[in-house]
Amino acid sequence: MKQFMIKLAMIAAMIAVPTVAHAEHSVGFAAGSTRGLGATYRVLPDHGAESPWGWQVTGLPLVSRDEGVVSAGAGALYLLHRGEVAMAYASLGAAALVSWNNCKENTDEFCKDESHWGLGVGPGIGFELRVVDNLGWSIEIPLALMFADGDFHGLYPVPNSSLVYHW
Repeated sequence: MKQFMIKLAMIAAMIAVPTVAHAEHSVGFAAGSTRGLGATYRVLPDHGAESPWGWQVTGLPLVSRDEGVVSAGAGALYLLHRGEVAMAYASLGAAALVSWNNCKENTDEFCKDESHWGLGVGPGIGFELRVVDNLGWSIEIPLALMFADGDFHGLYPVPNSSLVYHW
């Protein structure tokens, strides 16, 4: 699982990082099956850039002494068209969710030591609307292969959405 995520991140970095010379940067919040949940950072090519490739990473750790949830996601974005107030793009993304509970104190009789993980990976198509000058809202429909705790759970069109400030 970890090796797969590392390989996917390396492929996305090799595609996106060297090709985006002039870029638009964005920060905000994202949620979705192939995008992850939490704070997000995105790089897209500027108008007139040579390459149509960009990328986005998302993550959120919620960790306490005995339990936690960590969400992380990464995606490669291919800009299909950019207009004055909207743009269309295709993507390939992956997101993982890991949760655990370690019952250190036996004060709760219903507590069980456990850990779970989930993974969503797949291609998608989406668009972004520029709500105001530097604020964008995007929605994307991927075809996500969903896995949980080592088992395949299906192929689902679970949407991704982001609200970002860009410069």
